[in-house]
Amino acid sequence: MRASLWLAGCFLLLTLGNVAHALDATRHIGQFHHTSWTVKEGAPGQITALAQTRDGYLWLATQIGLFRFDGVQFERFDPPDSNAFPATSISALYAPESGGLWIGFRYGAVSFLEGDRLTHYGEAQGLPTSTVFRFAQDQGGTLWAATFTGLVRLKNNRWERLGAEWRFPGKQARTVFVDRAGTLWVATERGVAFLRKGAAAFESVAAPVGRISQIAQAPDGGIWIAESDGAVRQLPLDGGRPATQALAHPSAGLLFDHDGALWATTLGEGLYRLQYPTPVNDAALNAQGSAFEAFRRIDGLSSDYVQPVLEDREGNLWIGSSRGLDRFRHSNVVPALLPDGAQDFAIVPGDADTLLTGSRNNPLMRLQGHRLSFLELAPPITAAHRDKDGVIWLGGPNGLWKLQGGRLTEITALPIDKYSGVQAIAKGRDGALWVSLNTPGVWRLSEDRWQHFQDLEGMPEGSSPLTLLCASDGTLWMGFARNRISRMKEGAIHELASAQGLAVGNVTALVEGSNGIWIGGERGLASFANGRLRSMHAAEESPFRGITGIVETRKGDVWLNGARGIVHVPSAQLAHLFDESGRGPAYERFDFLDGVPGIPAQFRPIPTAVETGDGKLWFATTGGLVSIDPASIRRNAISPPVRIRSVVADGHAHAVGADLLQLPAGIRNLQIAYTALSLSIPERVRFRYRLEGHDESWQDAGTRRAAFYSDPGPGTYVFRMMAANNDGVWNEVGDSLTLTIAPLYYQTTWFRVLCVLLVLSSVWIAYLLRLRHLAQQIRLRLQERYGERERIARELHDTLLQGTQGLILRLHATSQRLREEDPVRQDLEKAMDLAERALADGRDRVRGLRGDVPYWHDLGSALLHVRDEVHVQSLPDMRLSVEGKPRPLLPGVAEELYLIGREAVLNALHHARATTVEIELGYHPRELRLRIRDDGVGMPEQAPSRPGHWGLDGMYERAERIGGHLDILSGVGAWTDVDLRLPAVAAYPRRRRSRWSAFRRWALRRS
Repeated sequence: MRASLWLAGCFLLLTLGNVAHALDATRHIGQFHHTSWTVKEGAPGQITALAQTRDGYLWLATQIGLFRFDGVQFERFDPPDSNAFPATSISALYAPESGGLWIGFRYGAVSFLEGDRLTHYGEAQGLPTSTVFRFAQDQGGTLWAATFTGLVRLKNNRWERLGAEWRFPGKQARTVFVDRAGTLWVATERGVAFLRKGAAAFESVAAPVGRISQIAQAPDGGIWIAESDGAVRQLPLDGGRPATQALAHPSAGLLFDHDGALWATTLGEGLYRLQYPTPVNDAALNAQGSAFEAFRRIDGLSSDYVQPVLEDREGNLWIGSSRGLDRFRHSNVVPALLPDGAQDFAIVPGDADTLLTGSRNNPLMRLQGHRLSFLELAPPITAAHRDKDGVIWLGGPNGLWKLQGGRLTEITALPIDKYSGVQAIAKGRDGALWVSLNTPGVWRLSEDRWQHFQDLEGMPEGSSPLTLLCASDGTLWMGFARNRISRMKEGAIHELASAQGLAVGNVTALVEGSNGIWIGGERGLASFANGRLRSMHAAEESPFRGITGIVETRKGDVWLNGARGIVHVPSAQLAHLFDESGRGPAYERFDFLDGVPGIPAQFRPIPTAVETGDGKLWFATTGGLVSIDPASIRRNAISPPVRIRSVVADGHAHAVGADLLQLPAGIRNLQIAYTALSLSIPERVRFRYRLEGHDESWQDAGTRRAAFYSDPGPGTYVFRMMAANNDGVWNEVGDSLTLTIAPLYYQTTWFRVLCVLLVLSSVWIAYLLRLRHLAQQIRLRLQERYGERERIARELHDTLLQGTQGLILRLHATSQRLREEDPVRQDLEKAMDLAERALADGRDRVRGLRGDVPYWHDLGSALLHVRDEVHVQSLPDMRLSVEGKPRPLLPGVAEELYLIGREAVLNALHHARATTVEIELGYHPRELRLRIRDDGVGMPEQAPSRPGHWGLDGMYERAERIGGHLDILSGVGAWTDVDLRLPAVAAYPRRRRSRWSAFRRWALRRS
């Protein structure tokens, strides 16, 4: 899946490749946005070749290996040792549209890189063992290579030299090139030859040339050459001299960009650019009489020794030098070409498409397009204003001037003698000029007379306005420091401050728009319309702070020059500027990445933004002057290819190749690095990602190029990511990678099941221990009762029975002294018989208390003998069945069982009128069961207990006391079933002999 998404992204890049913009041919080379990377920024040195592959990577060939660049990070490409490059010094790169990268080496050999697969070609594949200078692919798909020992081509995956039938002129091929018509051009040590499309033999060009390093084709079809020992010039195919201008410097790189401009690198003289076709007017020539524009190390180039030049799919120009890498790209922000050291710009729109700017250290300058001229007005100029009649007013410490109809006129000196800059100028509806000087209050100039307004009610005491505005209704707006505005109309002054809702800090911009007054300041933006003041609450990092320039265009858009860049708010979004819900407007920002140098002045000269007659917007900053043409802003419509670069788990890197990556168990820190191949402004590329199985929604990563996860846990996850280019065009196909994290032993299913079983076993053991404890408590209570009964038995035997026995003996002795016929003797003998029977009963009771009763040993027989206690005419048939091996019973339990069973049997004999009574005894390992059933008349639904008898309640109480469960079921008029169940631990005596004791006794018997 990951491979298919990657191919889809690459296909999308190819389909959108034709919308890339080249660099504007009308600009000077210094007006493009330039960036350089040197060794300090991680770039390799001595770059010999450049190529961009279909996946968007920029590849750099050097003398020490191969590197690739994603716009942010340089990465050395090192194949595994088992498939290493045949050499480290690389001389040529070529990226065909079909994909992959051809790599030519300095001392012979060629490699082809496609994805992670690397294929090597050497002498065994027919390749000569000499330096590979350049690759080219013709329209038939054949790949050609120029080498030091001749021209070769790749056929059937083998390289072959050209035979004599090709009539190739020379033994060397220094460069090779295919033009738009399909003609193959080759430079040899003897000159230039070409092979027409479909031809089988080369033709030579009859023109003397030097050592040609590269060939290129101009928009008009002309063939240009770069000579490493000569110049950059057009190749004269007809033997004559070309009409185009030549560059008399040795060159190693040549390129015509999409707009037709020629770029040439030199071996020590920097970079040159030529607008094509070549301008013929003298104004287009430089000081050396050449139409080539130069850009050298003094201008910011990484080195003056530059070789390869490449235009990528987004229209950026890349230059490889001896010290690093350079990029030139189009920027919507165009810097003005001003004299070095110019600063503090007071700008004002001139006539048509011109801009006038004063400065602190240069005469008044006029900018028209890319042309700069000077007017005879000495510096410094600190304020400029254009009134509604088109008259331009200029002010500085030396006085005031007026520019009208192209004529510059001095108006007057300042009304104060000491040095004072002019802070602001505004012309009222009555023709009077209002001027703010570096003195308290404001000055009014009318008919060459100055009038000073100071410390009036409604004006801050001791302050002068930072900015002035004469509105169309005649109101004079004065913006002061410390969040104060004074409005003067017809002599009355009204104040706006914090109490009225103003919250912009120092007021540094006042502009009348179509619906009111725009107010800008150090802390934000405000608007005054229809008597209502609204202020924006801008956060500390908001781009709506530090505003010293405001322009409302003819379309109604608002442009702001703020401390964090130039902000463009479309007219449709103006309603959200002061939205109290916090939504805020959608806006566009231009900052240093777009070429904005520095920040706008926060004190003087202001305003720092104006619109000229051609619709261009000009912005002054501390670092220069720039313009933006809202009608020609370019957008990057190419969505960036994205790629997951690496996975690092707990500090160990894992190769990302297949769709499935298996990670070890116990991952605590997971880092996934990714990138997007948008090379124009990679700093603005935005990312979002999602780890399916972990993240509930997409995560906005901003410009961060790595995702971090702590303790993700075991399982299978799918990491998906996508990116948007600098203009917000998203690649929603993105890239994905499936990750599998193995579980630790305690994270496995079997371990969880084992834990559950362990918990259940623990609960079961606790339950059994609880039952044993309860049984032990019952046993102890029964033993206590048994001990108490033995004590009572001893007491009865030693007192009552012994006393009764003595009494009988005394009565017997007394009766012997009487005659046999004596009635008293007969009565005494009867009394002795009664006493002996009572004594026998007492002995039986004492024996029962001591446990010497039959039912302790044979409960079933004891219950059968209950029938002997009943004297009724017909007794039912009684049957006894025993299951299991009879076992001794606990003394107290045996008695309770007997009494419960006796009560059940007596009920059956006395009341049930049954014909059969069945007694069942079950001696089971886990329980003892006593069951008594009869086929009598049953019991009523509610059987009442008679007073003085235990009845059913007694049976239930006895069963509960010994820990048993008693069920009495009866069918009315049919039967009765008494079922008692008793746990084994509560019924049987505890076995005290252990298995070890039994084994020891068995061993002793055996011995």
